[in-house]
Amino acid sequence: MKFASVAVITRTKDRPTFLKRALQSVHSQTYKDLVHVIYNDGGDKESLERLIELQPGEIRSKIFVIHGDGSKGKEDSLFNPAIRSVDSTYVALHDDDDTWHRDFLKKTVELLQESSCAGVVTRTDKVVEEIRGDTINQLKTTQWMPDLKYINLFRQCTENQMTAITFIYRRDVYEQIGGYDDNLAVCGDWDFGIRFLLHSDVEYLDPGYPLAFYHHRKYRAGAEGNTSATGKNRFGYYTNYILNKYLRDEVNSGRFGVGYIMSQHRFNESYMNRMVQKIVPNKIAKKIKSRFQA
Repeated sequence: MKFASVAVITRTKDRPTFLKRALQSVHSQTYKDLVHVIYNDGGDKESLERLIELQPGEIRSKIFVIHGDGSKGKEDSLFNPAIRSVDSTYVALHDDDDTWHRDFLKKTVELLQESSCAGVVTRTDKVVEEIRGDTINQLKTTQWMPDLKYINLFRQCTENQMTAITFIYRRDVYEQIGGYDDNLAVCGDWDFGIRFLLHSDVEYLDPGYPLAFYHHRKYRAGAEGNTSATGKNRFGYYTNYILNKYLRDEVNSGRFGVGYIMSQHRFNESYMNRMVQKIVPNKIAKKIKSRFQA
């Protein structure tokens, strides 16, 4: 079993343009003690292998490819077999369409080694882009969660502060909390973040500039889209699954905690949306919503 200080995990399926960029992002890191697990979720094996073969030998030696037969709609369930295929002190998820600053690993590992924290979330920029053929054009960049200063359990219950590309953590905590929920197709990192914070604190790192880049594409369906943009119905379904799971466990144990917080927040949010729809004309409501989602 391959060992490195950091295991970097990338899921991909038939997105060679994005994967090529992700390979550059991971292997241009100034911190070099890493193993890069690429989980091919039922995509074309030959094209992926050709892309890997084009990499210099030093990079190829750090790459470990797993060819799956398709996640059958449960993409986030792939995190566990990929993580457990190698050994490491730390784990970082790097989706095939996101990127890191070249010092992401250097600065986060330094903080993990110097402090008692179990994980680090970094300042991140949201990059809106479009893809035309093999060319990716950047349209707009804004800071992701610009008010974020601390990683807070209460806030994690209401929104995901620990998006995959922003987060690196200790493997021993991953093992202690049972890894990712194999039942989740999406929202796995949100659920994992809640359980992680129930166990340990996570530091927020802002060196004055972004260390991670969370890439989005507007109005794009198919393989080149974002899961959050192209699978909103699934996000709603699995969000509800997570809410029910936490609240059910608490009701059955006779106590209230994060499940109640999450459910109450979602109920209030839904109630306010319904009230706005009754009061504000539909066209104006859509314009307001689109501005907040831009």
